[in-house]
Amino acid sequence: MKNCKHFGDCGGCRFQDIPYKEQLALKQKQVEELAAAIGAQSLVKPIQSGKEWFYRGKMEFTFRQQEDIACGLYSRRTKGKVVDIEECLIFSQDAPVILKAIKEFIKQKGYSAYNKYKHKGFLRNLVLRETKFTNQIMLGIVTTSNNSLDKEEFIKILLGLKLKSKIVSIYWIVNDSWSDAVIFEKKELLRGEPFIQETLGDLKFKIGIDSFFQSNPRMIASFYEKIGQYANVTNEKNVLDIFCGLGSIGIFLADKAKYVWGVEIAPEAIDLARKNAELNGKENITFTASDARKFLNTQGVFHRNKTDLLVVNPPRCGLSNKILRAIFRLNPKEIIYSSCNPKALFSDLQELTKGYSLESIEPFDFFPHTPHLECLTFLKRI
Repeated sequence: MKNCKHFGDCGGCRFQDIPYKEQLALKQKQVEELAAAIGAQSLVKPIQSGKEWFYRGKMEFTFRQQEDIACGLYSRRTKGKVVDIEECLIFSQDAPVILKAIKEFIKQKGYSAYNKYKHKGFLRNLVLRETKFTNQIMLGIVTTSNNSLDKEEFIKILLGLKLKSKIVSIYWIVNDSWSDAVIFEKKELLRGEPFIQETLGDLKFKIGIDSFFQSNPRMIASFYEKIGQYANVTNEKNVLDIFCGLGSIGIFLADKAKYVWGVEIAPEAIDLARKNAELNGKENITFTASDARKFLNTQGVFHRNKTDLLVVNPPRCGLSNKILRAIFRLNPKEIIYSSCNPKALFSDLQELTKGYSLESIEPFDFFPHTPHLECLTFLKRI
């Protein structure tokens, strides 16, 4: 496949001009160098990869008033410019049709784009999600409260599109915050289901418009299988999964574990995790809405010296010193630590290896044509 027509200007995926095998070699080398810095290069396994195109399950595009209203991603070349996206080869084959229809609708209605410096305007973002195994699309248009969306016409245009996947959920999200991020201050389901549903092997997961779910669903099944192999979970093992999100890793492990506890700070994510556990018939799993550090320092007392496996999948910034100290107090027998930021991961591993033996390091290319990658590590208590 040729490079995306926007490559070079769009800041979305900077590695498209590098042959994919060379991309994998570069990422493998990056992990090996980070591992060598802590004396663990021999533990690095070959990088795992999958499909290199149309793999992302979610994209967030930005509206910007330029010559016309642009809808796309920020430019690599021009600060503040939004590249008006017509296709996205790492996301969906349906993206061009959807983007074109929405732009025509916006032009017809005369809507203005939000100006983040003046805090004026209407259109802010477009959120698109696509499941890769069930072929469902969820769409959310993000605006300010400065105007009113023609809901009926918006729905009519979208449902009339000829797509490979099916639009099953349409949201209108209102965000009046000063933040440039997508903030779900108010969301209204305009049409369809409140969730889309993805299938990973024998498991099913409901995903919301504001949910965190791994960006590359096709790689998740093999990723979880590796977690299962390393952890060797049996019906005698208790598992604590902090930063659990929608509960997918915990639900996967619950099939063989004695019991699983999942912890996530967002109450809406925990509500959905409970729905996903029920959807998959898992009764040996409990979810708690709590900050990870607070949980480890309070309810963690109950789990101290009783946790056979701790699963850690933190934000890109990695673990704070307070959480690292809390993990040592928890004293789990084994730790699975996965991260989309290898630098933060290896920084944390330097601390964790003061009490744990690093057993394996395995990179996964969840993000082809970008500099990013996922890294899975397994540690045992010394």
